[in-house]
Amino acid sequence: MVSIELTKKIYWDNNVEGYVILLTEDFESSADISFIEKFYPHVLSILKKHKFKGKVGQSFTLTALKNEKLSQFVFIGVGMWDRVWHQELEDLRRAVGAAVLKLKSLEVESAVIQVPEHNVFGVEQPELVKQMAIAAFMSDYKFTTFKSEEKGKDWSGRLLLATDVRNDAGREAALEQAKIVAKAINHTRHLADMPPNIATPTYVSEQAKKIAGGVQGLKCAVFGRELAEEFGMGGFLTVDVGSEQEGKFVVLEYEPEQKDAPTIAIVGKGVTFDSGGISLKPASYMTGMKFDMSGAAAVMGTMQAIAQLKPSVRVVGLMPLVENMPSGRAGKQDDVITFMNGKTAEIVNTDAEGRLILADALCYAQKFYDPDILIDVATLTGSCLHALGHSYTALLTKDEKLSELLRVSGDMTGDRVWPLPFDDDFKDAIKSSVADMSNSGTPTYKAGTITAAFFLNNFVEKGVSWAHLDIAGTADGVPGVNYLGKGATGVGVRLLVDFVMKYKR
Repeated sequence: MVSIELTKKIYWDNNVEGYVILLTEDFESSADISFIEKFYPHVLSILKKHKFKGKVGQSFTLTALKNEKLSQFVFIGVGMWDRVWHQELEDLRRAVGAAVLKLKSLEVESAVIQVPEHNVFGVEQPELVKQMAIAAFMSDYKFTTFKSEEKGKDWSGRLLLATDVRNDAGREAALEQAKIVAKAINHTRHLADMPPNIATPTYVSEQAKKIAGGVQGLKCAVFGRELAEEFGMGGFLTVDVGSEQEGKFVVLEYEPEQKDAPTIAIVGKGVTFDSGGISLKPASYMTGMKFDMSGAAAVMGTMQAIAQLKPSVRVVGLMPLVENMPSGRAGKQDDVITFMNGKTAEIVNTDAEGRLILADALCYAQKFYDPDILIDVATLTGSCLHALGHSYTALLTKDEKLSELLRVSGDMTGDRVWPLPFDDDFKDAIKSSVADMSNSGTPTYKAGTITAAFFLNNFVEKGVSWAHLDIAGTADGVPGVNYLGKGATGVGVRLLVDFVMKYKR
């Protein structure tokens, strides 16, 4: 893994093998190029010759002598810093991603990169340090657990972040926070990337126990079918009983020192493999269904980070973990089930299973923890992918203040959300003639992401501030963002950690 440090030396005075130079699209007149040309007079003409234009993530490497040693000068494009601040910040993250990937491919052992002046973004420099470091760590992640030829070949480069040496306030703390958050993100990605024959509900629950055992102040509780029956978790059990793998309900709890601290409960969908159940998916749609537990993985990663960052907020992470499989015991279409809060639902599609386990988890969170804020995160609907693609997580809530707080955290961290309408025009889509509701919206209404959220809304008590995050498009396979790589993205961890750390009642 890459190691990241701050350097108090002026950028050019660091004795390293690689020098990363960030350039905007108007770099020809930049001070950076003017400075470098004092030592290497033909740099500008070389860049132009090789059609380097400073586009976001574009790179060009030049090998030259510095201090009588061969050094790699890695020029990275950052686009034009003339857009909205959070778009510029995302361009910076992608530039860092491009830099790390290039340094890694060149097997550069040490390199330095200048942290831009904070006034470019309107964000304080410690925050820039944090965002750049997280992007660097994320760029270095690659799932190679089952790649025999890649074992033992991890890059162990050292990246120095050069900051304004006149003022170090907050930078070291920001870097330490970045290391905690990035480690949690990459653990989340690893868990989601694991194949479903290994990452069963039992395996994932054991990972939660390990995290709690290794972090002071984090408690873990796990129960299975027997206790779920006692609680009346008809939604959880309907999905769970179809599989030979017993489902697990995991609760991670962080308790701050403050006795009157507000409580935030985060619920994550944990379907470790989704075959669709009796409503069996076509084979091509079943590939990648190991990622259907990405919500639960995000909750686990968030709790891992929160327990180390020690906010003045009580945080509870709830993860209902099941496999959705067809068998003689599996739930069927036309079944009517009863949830923990006594409400009933007609099953019209067993592939709309995530909302069933989330419904009971939402009830459990409210009954035992009385949260001030309740958030669920789930790969819930394919409709979300059609609505927002891979760029944004769908946000559905009736609480405008909560919506704004989550949006701001998303803009700051790059874990972006986009609010969808959530008014009563969609409510009738889940009506049932035989039960309180149907588990899937009628085709007439379309809007599958919104109607799924309306189903969950039936399990949120009046007065509770609740938000639903649909990560179906952002959990894995996101194209065009270099620091996310292939496979799982760890979506939700950056967003939720930032939200929790800034939350005030």
